[in-house]
Amino acid sequence: MNNLFRALVVFTMTAIIGGCDTFVPTPSPTPEEEDTKTLNIVINEVNTSAKYIELYNKSDKDANISGLTIIKNNEGPIGDADGLADFAVAEGTIIPAKGFAVIGCKGNTNTYDGVALGTSKTGISGSKSLLLELVDAEGNHLDYFVNTAAEAPNASDEWDGAILYNFDVAMRVGDGADKWYIIAEGTPGAPNGGSVIRGHNMPAVHFGPVEDKPEEDKPSGGENGGSDDNTGDDNQQGGDTPTTPDTNISSLAQAVAYVWDENTFPEITLTVKKDEWNRMLTTYDQNSQTKQYFKGDVTFFNGTQTYEFKEAGWRLRGNTSRRRPEGNGGEMHKTDNADWHHFHVQMNFRKYHKDSAHTINGVRKEHLKCFKDDPTYVREMYCYDLFRRYGVWTAINDIYCRLWIKVEGDSKAAYYGVYEMLETIDDEYLEVRSDKFGSDNGNLWKCSYISQGPADLKDYSNDSKFGLDQDTDEEWPYELKTENYSFSSAKAQLVDFMKKLNTKSGQDLHDWLGEIIDIPLFLKTYAVNVTVGMWDDYWNNGNNYYMYFTSGGTEGYKFYFIPYDYDNSLGTSQACGRLSDSGRDTPLKWGSNANHPLVNKIIQFDDYKALYISYLKELVDSSKGYFDQTSSVNRIRAWHNKISPYITNDTGEDMEIKDRPASWGNHSEYRLWENSSNNFFKVKAESYRNHLNY
Repeated sequence: MNNLFRALVVFTMTAIIGGCDTFVPTPSPTPEEEDTKTLNIVINEVNTSAKYIELYNKSDKDANISGLTIIKNNEGPIGDADGLADFAVAEGTIIPAKGFAVIGCKGNTNTYDGVALGTSKTGISGSKSLLLELVDAEGNHLDYFVNTAAEAPNASDEWDGAILYNFDVAMRVGDGADKWYIIAEGTPGAPNGGSVIRGHNMPAVHFGPVEDKPEEDKPSGGENGGSDDNTGDDNQQGGDTPTTPDTNISSLAQAVAYVWDENTFPEITLTVKKDEWNRMLTTYDQNSQTKQYFKGDVTFFNGTQTYEFKEAGWRLRGNTSRRRPEGNGGEMHKTDNADWHHFHVQMNFRKYHKDSAHTINGVRKEHLKCFKDDPTYVREMYCYDLFRRYGVWTAINDIYCRLWIKVEGDSKAAYYGVYEMLETIDDEYLEVRSDKFGSDNGNLWKCSYISQGPADLKDYSNDSKFGLDQDTDEEWPYELKTENYSFSSAKAQLVDFMKKLNTKSGQDLHDWLGEIIDIPLFLKTYAVNVTVGMWDDYWNNGNNYYMYFTSGGTEGYKFYFIPYDYDNSLGTSQACGRLSDSGRDTPLKWGSNANHPLVNKIIQFDDYKALYISYLKELVDSSKGYFDQTSSVNRIRAWHNKISPYITNDTGEDMEIKDRPASWGNHSEYRLWENSSNNFFKVKAESYRNHLNY
């Protein structure tokens, strides 16, 4: 994550300098000599789509930035407007206190607020390795940005050009802050903010020479905050007392970015009284699909801060992946001799105490998911990451974490190993993205294939398919997760949507779909879904998605499709529906044409189909860095380098990272990082060339 942050900073710098054509200084008076230093000038935002770089003056005084340059990829300063000389900020240019300056890059003809620094001949790309260094007139390195694994940006012999992240927009939130985030949309010349796609953490604010980087902070209790032998014997969570919330976090969006910061590797301990643990085991034996919550104390340590929650709520999660956390049916806890099993768990810190002290800066829920049936430890992580980097802002955040469980009376906590920590899709999820949705007061539905049948958006006459989430064990294919409107009116809205979807036709259907659905976003979502080989989805199986209507009633709303549950992907598949091979089957008829109408109804129209095909092609285009084999393997290796020392755990399960799909899959030959004819990334690209005729 530290490397990613450096990558982002360096990238921003290069874009700023490399993109200027003309320079237009602001006619401000020259500050006093002591106020003209550039140490508080930072790269604040980089936009590789709209093609600009933004600088920010952190100081309370005006700053003279005459002579600032940007060095790109250790190859020297970027070019001026004509590409005939080095770019340098014009003499006498002032950035006001707490002010912004914007440099356009090659191909940018827009104008922005803030100080305009012109447009550079040099272009910027978020899908290529990029190192940008901000240098003052005296040659001092002020700031940097890099999207590679660089440790010493100014040392060319140490620069690793392997891309860790590509993106459209990266910015500091708030302005000039330590942390960078990948954001859905840019804010050129204006205060930063927006819908966070991914967070990145810088080890420290960097205002000195690049080569003088401070030491990275290490959590206590072992190299990365756990026990030294990685078995959980030393269950220290980085400190004995909780710290106060980060005072720089002023919104729920910032809190979510803070909790799901990729730079961190959180350590979570759940402590449960023995009677409560046994009550959970008994409840599971009575109904393995129970939604009942239980009490426990939770400690969350993210490497710098510790949060403790007394009497937090937790429950079991999963459908076919549900597991008994200990022993066999009927057995109770065996003190210091437990037979532990991996299981999925939902944390709700505020379940029993509705106060801000039972949140992490406002975040109250976390979904912890073990890597059951995924010996690669990356499948779902890869998929959500691909959604976000491809601009599908409806995708949730997820990072790796480590989990310990301590049952009262045991001499030590059991180390459960590396887990995936996912954002929960609920009212918090809607609030964080309210600026994109346009409203967080609509109707949110969870959609699943259960005993009553699939959530196919076709059968709207069966009342048994619709229900309200009331924390009971009852389930429905369409389960309303919000109560902003009455269940009856929310159901009426959904039924009306399904009727129109199934009965409208021709231009009337085309225009209606375009009016209520963000078609590019939906088709991007489904292009990623099909590309990663997600077969247990809406189109094929009527399963595993959420949908959100931005308002009540049967008119005037927007409909959003939210992707969910991606562990059955990247070659882990079964013959299901019309699919038999998730790597080679056609992306144009992924699901049953008659029974699951949403995608088929959209891509029957030539303009929508052409857009869908363009996204499929773009995803596997090796020059883009999305789904090609090289960049995908680099991402996977980076994740494995982070987690591999911590896989061994006290359950004895999932103890090795292996390049294999789940044992029950119908295509055991698929591989992810092995360079063979069965590499899933390679197979998918070839499949698209065959099916899409290019």
